[in-house]
Amino acid sequence: MGTEGREIAISLDGIRNKNIMQLKKINTAIFPARYNDKYYTNSIASGDLTRLSYYNDICVGSIAYRLEKKKGGPLRIYIMTLGVLALYRGLGTDTKLLNHVLDLCAK
Repeated sequence: MGTEGREIAISLDGIRNKNIMQLKKINTAIFPARYNDKYYTNSIASGDLTRLSYYNDICVGSIAYRLEKKKGGPLRIYIMTLGVLALYRGLGTDTKLLNHVLDLCAK
């Protein structure tokens, strides 16, 4: 998949009812575990904590994480899932997903 000479469009999108099936398909293709309906319901409600990544408008990956606050301790990030389809790894989609998490935490 050569990228020389053309601009690559990598974008992120939140989870909504209209794209939840994309998340299910990505998770099924990438991860050996199967997630129940509650996981996907929580993904819709999580706001910025779950994202899909797109490479030239093709859904190729996702990230889901949560923020944890231990009493008297710092705020921590727990990444539950982070995955990109094998064909699209190393093209920057994984970096964009991680930077989304880091940017939110910096706020």
